[in-house]
Formats: sequence, structure tokens, C-alpha cells
Amino acid sequence: MEKKEISMQLYTTRHFQPYDPILKFLSDSGIVNIELFGLESMNIDEFKSMMDQSNITSKSTHVSYESLSDPSDIINRANKMNIKHIIVPAPPARKDAEFKNTFNMNEEEWMEFGKKLSSYVNVFEDAGLTLGYHNHSYEFKPLPSGKLPIECMMDQNENLKFEIDLGWVIAGGADPLPWIKQYSNKIIACHLKDFYSKDKDMFDMDNQSAVGDGYIEWKDIIDSIKQTNCELFILEHDDPKDYKDYTTRSLKNLDG
Repeated sequence: MEKKEISMQLYTTRHFQPYDPILKFLSDSGIVNIELFGLESMNIDEFKSMMDQSNITSKSTHVSYESLSDPSDIINRANKMNIKHIIVPAPPARKDAEFKNTFNMNEEEWMEFGKKLSSYVNVFEDAGLTLGYHNHSYEFKPLPSGKLPIECMMDQNENLKFEIDLGWVIAGGADPLPWIKQYSNKIIACHLKDFYSKDKDMFDMDNQSAVGDGYIEWKDIIDSIKQTNCELFILEHDDPKDYKDYTTRSLKNLDG
């Protein structure tokens, strides 16, 4: 892949603020696009100015499900940032609960979440935007019926888009290739996430590696994802020790 094809999820760099030198480093590394998170609470004028200074764009953002209750605010913010894709990265948060418990739902609850999320699709489409969902590993762990949570929710609306996190699919125990094929028309973006070992705790952030330094075989996966409607190929590490090293190594490994 060429560097200009590869984006960075800004969440990767959140512990290394301020963002101004981070954006400059990414730009100097050859990255021209980032994916934002927390658009609903961001000072967009200030951040847009920093992005412009580093010649970086943003075509997608993560927003909380809860923020969709005021879609006009999200739409206005997205338009000011020239963002096209609005991505919800998890179901509604449960109060006083660990993050993983957010995903502890039965089949009916996953279907209901899919219906509620899908109810906003037309609002964003009418504004020229897409609404999608980003998975973690939990959506690829079978329910008692054998069905996967990702199916329960994504199949509620053909126009609900999908940002497939390929690393989390594998961490959930699934082969990404058939899911890439099944949702080829829904996929508008993907996250590239890698792990040093499948025998270690997949939720231990220290087990996350630069893309290409881990055990995942990327060639067939990337070849397959490029046959879909995927527009964005986004690097993400949930908590790197050194975001610069992570970025440099990932770009080098993906080159070609």
C-alpha cells in the first residue's frame, strides 16, 4: 500500500498530546488523512486549524451512540470538518460498568440496538453523510443460537455501513475473509490492528504490535478488503508505548 492510502485513528496518539506536533509528525511521515474520535466534544475550529497547517484531512470520525440524540449537531460539526463517514464504535455505555460489559447483550438486545442505530441512517444520508458501526471482538463471539452479534445488528438496515476492525475480528476468533465478502457493500472503512501472539491475552495492549510486526497475515486480507467499497485503511493501536515508532514501522511494513 502507498502511504497516501493509509490513515491514522487519532485515538492511537491521545496519550501523547498536544496534537499540533503529532499532526505534523504524521504529515511528515506521509499520512494525509486521520480519523477523529469524540467529534461531539471537540473544539472543531481549533482542531481544523491545526489540521490545515499540517495539510491533513479527516474523512471519518467516531462518535458515541449517545451523541446521535442530537444529529444536527453532529452533522454541523462533520460538515465544518469536511467529514463524510460517522462511525459509532460501541453500543450505549452502561453506567458504572466495565467497557466489556457494554457488549454483554442477548440476541434480542443486539437486534434492538441495530434497529435503534439504523433509525438514524436516513437523517445522515439526507445530509450527504453515511452512518456506520465499528466492531470490537465481542461482536464476533457466537451467541447461544450460533448467530453472531454483528449479524444481529448489521442486518437491520441495508444502508447501515460498516467500519470493520480486522484485528478485533481475529481477536474474536473469526476469519475476516468471509465477513469481508458478506459485508462487501457495507464496508466503507477498515481498521488495521495487529498482535504479537494469538497465545497471549488479546486484550492486553502490550500484545498489540505495529501492523506487520504481529502474527496476522495481511496480504490476503488487504487484497480482499480492496475488492469491497472500503475507502479508508486506518492504522490503530489502543495504547502504544511510542506512537512514532508504531507509525513508522506500520507504514514500512505495509509499503509495497
